[in-house]
Amino acid sequence: GSRRGNTRINMEMNKLAPAFAKLAEAAQEISEIFAAAGGVTLGKRGPGALLLDADGKPIKKKKEKRAPRAPTKFNEFMRKAVAETKEKNKDKSPKEVFALCAAMWKDAPENPKSGFGSLPPAKGDKGSLKSGKGKSKK
Repeated sequence: GSRRGNTRINMEMNKLAPAFAKLAEAAQEISEIFAAAGGVTLGKRGPGALLLDADGKPIKKKKEKRAPRAPTKFNEFMRKAVAETKEKNKDKSPKEVFALCAAMWKDAPENPKSGFGSLPPAKGDKGSLKSGKGKSKK
């Protein structure tokens, strides 16, 4: 009966034990190689490095804290304009207040691009095709 079945299972397990031991050694070696190389990049999101310690458990990296960037002229303008506009237009939603302020930025003296009218075309941009160099159908 069942005792004979258990013996057979034990025999099969004993045959597989060396293979599992080799597999465990290979997995540990691979883990050490990846840890020495700085981790594994996972998926499309870039370097989600996974480092493993001696036991094969993941090591969590602490993120480096960078100093915040200095506020831009736009940031400073918007901070002041939003506060003033909120005070004058208490009935407006925050979205509407922000839209009003963003529209004011277009002509604000603080805006380095205001007062230029239309900007010249970007480098490589041919602008209009009036010069006769563009493609035209005859």
